[in-house]
Amino acid sequence: MVNSVHSDTFEPPQPTNLDMNSVFRIAENAAKHYGYTIGGDIVRIVESLGGKIILKNFWAEGSQEAGSLDVIDHNDFTIFIPEDTSEIRDRFTIAHELGHYVLHYLWPLQVKGREKFCLRASRYGSDRPEWEANWFAAAFLMPEDEFKKVAKRKSNSIEQMAKHFAVSLKAAETRAKVLEIELKP
Repeated sequence: MVNSVHSDTFEPPQPTNLDMNSVFRIAENAAKHYGYTIGGDIVRIVESLGGKIILKNFWAEGSQEAGSLDVIDHNDFTIFIPEDTSEIRDRFTIAHELGHYVLHYLWPLQVKGREKFCLRASRYGSDRPEWEANWFAAAFLMPEDEFKKVAKRKSNSIEQMAKHFAVSLKAAETRAKVLEIELKP
């Protein structure tokens, strides 16, 4: 086990119940606040916040823990990423887990006045906190204004957009759809 906190002390993420556009604004503000630049080093952002990233074989025999994020304290969290995925995929995963950290750990502490707690986000899930973390990741990595500006300049190609933002084709395509931007394949 990476940390010394007993697994039964962790709580799952609770939804903020913010609307998608509010989550987008929080993510874009967080990216600016943390000094993230388009296509930049997201690992550096995690480390500057006191987090660490560990590669994990989620398929290994005996690997019963499906957690993808463990938060012990404000500046003490670990993001687990699969060791069998691409760097592009990992960037979105890291941004997603950062979304859990900001929305489902820092938000309750700083905005809602919640007492300190430990958080564990599961690798498997499709509930409201997962949606919120995906919204966060998309806006963190692909801010709306920049996305729209680049979409015009890059002749609306999905491939060029994905390359510019250092995300997968699917991530760029989904972001374009949400922002109602028509992209060429």
